[in-house]
Amino acid sequence: MPTTVHKSTRFELSQRVRTDQKAPNVLKVKLALIDRIAELPGIEKVDREDDASRCQINIYLKCNPAKRLREDRAAPMLCSITRDGIAIRGLDQWARHQVISRGWGKLELDGVLVFLPRNSRELDTVWKVIRRAYDNLFNPSANISGVQIVSTWDWPKFSRTSLQ
Repeated sequence: MPTTVHKSTRFELSQRVRTDQKAPNVLKVKLALIDRIAELPGIEKVDREDDASRCQINIYLKCNPAKRLREDRAAPMLCSITRDGIAIRGLDQWARHQVISRGWGKLELDGVLVFLPRNSRELDTVWKVIRRAYDNLFNPSANISGVQIVSTWDWPKFSRTSLQ
C-alpha cells in the first residue's frame, strides 16, 4: 500500500532559452556540475565504457545501513551522465513535468533526460533538478521493504463542481 510523503516546496523552473549559444567555457561548466554531484554525501560513481563511441558514468546512492532492512538491496541510481545529457531518476511527477514543459529535457523510459548545461546560469538550473532527485531518493522515509512512496503532488486532482 502506498504511503504519503508530505509535499515539499513547489518546484518551479524557468523557461530554457533554446537560442542561447554555447559559452566558450562549456567544458568548465560540465566539470563544475560533475564536481557538485561528487560532493553530495553518499555518492558512488561507476564508469561504463561498453562502446568506444559512447561512454557513460552511472551515479548511485550508497545505501544507508540504518535505512535498509536487507543487505542484498541494490543502491538506487541517481543519474547517468552521457554526452547526450543527464538521465535523472527519482523525480516526482511535478518535477518531471517542469523539466519537460520548460524545455530542459525530454522523457525517457525510466526517467528524464536533462540537457547538459551550456553556461553557468543553466548549470544552476540543472543542479536544482539533480538536487531535487537526490532529495527524493535520499529521503529517510524512502522505499523500505517494498513500500511504494507516493508524493502528494502525484495524487489525482478532483473537480469540486457539482457537474457530475
